[in-house]
Amino acid sequence: MTLLVNFTSETMQVRQAVEDFLVCAFDRYPATEVGAAAQYAALGGGHRWRAIVAVAAGRIFRRDALDLVLPAACGVELAHAASLVIDDLPSMDDAQIRRGKPCTHRIFPSWAVDMTPVYLLTMAYQVSLDNPRVSADRRVRAALELSAAGMHMIAGQVKDLKQEHGRGKDDLGLLDCYQLKSGALFAAAIKCGGLLCGASEKQVRLLDLAGQDLGLSFQLLDDLADAIAGASEVGKNRGMDTGKWTAVDWLGVEGVKRKSAELQSAGLTALEEFGSEAQWLRALICEANLRSELETAPNSE
Repeated sequence: MTLLVNFTSETMQVRQAVEDFLVCAFDRYPATEVGAAAQYAALGGGHRWRAIVAVAAGRIFRRDALDLVLPAACGVELAHAASLVIDDLPSMDDAQIRRGKPCTHRIFPSWAVDMTPVYLLTMAYQVSLDNPRVSADRRVRAALELSAAGMHMIAGQVKDLKQEHGRGKDDLGLLDCYQLKSGALFAAAIKCGGLLCGASEKQVRLLDLAGQDLGLSFQLLDDLADAIAGASEVGKNRGMDTGKWTAVDWLGVEGVKRKSAELQSAGLTALEEFGSEAQWLRALICEANLRSELETAPNSE
């Protein structure tokens, strides 16, 4: 399903705003080798999908959503950067390239890299909570959503490393793993955008459903990219999932595309209660909008 809506300018505006905000935020901290590693991991790459969907969700309720949501959106991006540093470690995927450049652990000393995820996560909560444009209770709720997503991501990473959903087991376990690893952070980003801009409890639940479906779809397409794309297309080495039980093993190439489309349709259904103000978020959920840029940009994740 494709929505014939072009939100390129809004998307680029969020990406630039995130980069500018993070550059200024890092400048407020003492210059250390750990800080340099954190900046390397967080700046100058990535499509900022999680920040973008956070702002797009907020736009459903407020036209000034970018101003209100930007700190939390940057917090989500910092948390995501922390997870990538961990994923790439020799004890995890032992990756070489991330976002079109050498992984953080291949540039900085191991003692600095060991502290980098803690630095990024601590910074994530600080920038998210330091947002006087939004009431304290909504800031705290958004921070709690991010914290819950982080715990889910850890559980998902454990499942992935242990391959508890592996070959010969219930394939629905793979979706459960991906929901924890990827869906949780996308859902948290979308819920944060809604919460910070005044969404009701019912509206937050609908956003949560849309975010989960988007995250699952994104992870399935990431499996597909790992199997068929090159490093120049996705910004990381191909074949990092070799030896793992992935969506491509389960469904095949065409099956992954069909399942991703089903999830995107489900995400759009969750947004049916909203009017035209949700059109940007709907466009982001559609495969043609999200995937076309992912396949042609050199620094995607």
